[in-house]
Amino acid sequence: MQSPGEQQNPDIEELNDDDLEYKPIVKYAAIGLGIVALLGVEYATYSLGFSRGFNEGVTSEVVSEAVNTAAVENLTHFMQAATADEATLMEAVRDRKNGLAWIKNPEVHREAEWMLAVALMNRGRVSAAGEMLRELFPRDAVTPLWGHRAMLVARAYAGEAALKPAAAYYRYSARCYGKLKRAKDQLKAYTELADLLSTAEMEPAKQLAELKKLREEVARLGEPGKLLQANLLACMGRIHRVNGDHDAALACFEQGLAQVELDKVPTLAGAAVSLGSVLLEKGDIERAGRLLREGLSRLGEHPGDADYLAAALRDLARIELETGNPDNALALLYRAEGAAMGRIEQNSPYWYFLYDQRGWIHFTRETWDSALADFNRALAAENMPEPHRVQPLEGAGRCCIALGRAEEAVAYLQDAVLMRERHFAADKPALGRVYLALAQAYDMVGKIREAADTYALAVNNLPVEQGEENDRFNALMGRAYALSQLKDWNNAIMVWQELLQNAKQGSARHREAQEQFDHCRRFGATLPGEEDAEESPETPEP
Repeated sequence: MQSPGEQQNPDIEELNDDDLEYKPIVKYAAIGLGIVALLGVEYATYSLGFSRGFNEGVTSEVVSEAVNTAAVENLTHFMQAATADEATLMEAVRDRKNGLAWIKNPEVHREAEWMLAVALMNRGRVSAAGEMLRELFPRDAVTPLWGHRAMLVARAYAGEAALKPAAAYYRYSARCYGKLKRAKDQLKAYTELADLLSTAEMEPAKQLAELKKLREEVARLGEPGKLLQANLLACMGRIHRVNGDHDAALACFEQGLAQVELDKVPTLAGAAVSLGSVLLEKGDIERAGRLLREGLSRLGEHPGDADYLAAALRDLARIELETGNPDNALALLYRAEGAAMGRIEQNSPYWYFLYDQRGWIHFTRETWDSALADFNRALAAENMPEPHRVQPLEGAGRCCIALGRAEEAVAYLQDAVLMRERHFAADKPALGRVYLALAQAYDMVGKIREAADTYALAVNNLPVEQGEENDRFNALMGRAYALSQLKDWNNAIMVWQELLQNAKQGSARHREAQEQFDHCRRFGATLPGEEDAEESPETPEP
């Protein structure tokens, strides 16, 4: 219907969408053109993004510069963490998995973790690096690099007195060098382990077991390991000797000497010194002195020679003392002190052994002040194991007795007695001598009852010897006077009677004992059995 006023154009027909119709060829042509156009757009996009974008990125320096910048920033941050304060370093260690995740190459990643471990070791925190180190080391390393690194870790653990991990890394290093056929380096690892085990603080039985195990490992080296075997056996012998097993000690020394031919001693100065020490322990003073002097003449100024130099001087001093030349011995020990100063660490056991040895030489020369000074230098070592404190304590106490400083003598000798009872009770003569010195110190300060009781302990431990010139006779004399002072006449007269039996007839001490025996008699003292004889009734006559 038309609106009012509209006129219909007869030339235009009104069409609906449904009335439109294309021929098939026109339709498919249009679809084909659309697909071609779409493919063209996709190709143009790919060409622009890949050919021009990617290729330009890798051929120009745009992308590589960005990647390098990021890597350098990560590495810089990592290095700063490794050299920063301890808290930052520990945080970097704890977060190392995330912090080093950007490193994809396994070898580079391992090296980065090794840097962290080194940073910890340099700060004396090797224990904190323990887990990381266990993960770092290849299970079966066959490169000099990891053999060397294992030595570094072992030394770091040894510095912290961590015996078990130190020994494990020394053995790792030895195995690594063994696979590489580097006998010299392998022997070096075993030698350092031997030094560690021989100076470690542990029960003697455990220490001997560890040294025996190491000796068996060293035996597999054949000829190159014989000298180290000899030194290990010498060390085992010394441990046996200190603990009173002299037969076992002698067997170790003999077996150690069998490892080498003395006429074919290596020209190395250290070897000559080591073998000289073994011979000295065995008691072969003549050959020991020859080797020690030979080694000493070859030692130079190299820091590695310091231990051998000091050991040679100390052993030669011991030989001079045993052959009756205390002045020469003393001169050698002062030379040993100068040679070791600044070259051997102050916490080394070398120092307290040196001062104890020198103190006793001063003691034999009756230079009491110098002896006491050296004994106190030895006792000042904080790291000295308790068993080693016995001798300098006893020496210091004896010096104080000679100097009239009785109160100090009592303090030193009480400690010496306690430690000797705790560690060396089986050595009765040595224990008896310390009791005797302590009893004399008690006597000097007026503690007569303590003196009498301690003299009795000395008598019970000291061996029975005929004559007047022995420690047991002196202990008896001291106890007899103490009992007389306490007016314990019956016990005193028994001791005076024993002294009369041991003193030489007509000697000053025999006359003294007789006078004191008679003195006890005047105060009514009787010997055992005398009272019974006096009180027994007479037999009635039949």
